[in-house]
Amino acid sequence: MKLDVNSGVPIYLQIIEQIKNSILYGHYRGGDRIQPVRELAISLRVNPNTVAKAYRILQEEGWLESRPGGGNFIVEQTDEKVVFKREETLRDELAAVIRKAELLGVEPKQLSGILVELLNKRGEE
Repeated sequence: MKLDVNSGVPIYLQIIEQIKNSILYGHYRGGDRIQPVRELAISLRVNPNTVAKAYRILQEEGWLESRPGGGNFIVEQTDEKVVFKREETLRDELAAVIRKAELLGVEPKQLSGILVELLNKRGEE
């Protein structure tokens, strides 16, 4: 896990995002134990309270569960929930691309053409 202290995004939100992405991309699976708070805090060189806050939010959102004396574990996600969360993540990323395109003066039709072109290239590989 890598943090960008210059991004303007709070560290705890970066931790949350990276753990969610690790789950969505299959690096973590339901039932996997994740690093203890103190261990992750040491490896990231951040305050343990920052990691604890990220874990607490992930628990509230249903991504993690805490087992007394056992640590924190990835919650088993249903296929429908994973598909929904993957689509939601993709929509968020595409929305950011659309905002960036608008700032660059790219018209929606141009952007659509670029996306089709890139998708066609992927299909040829």
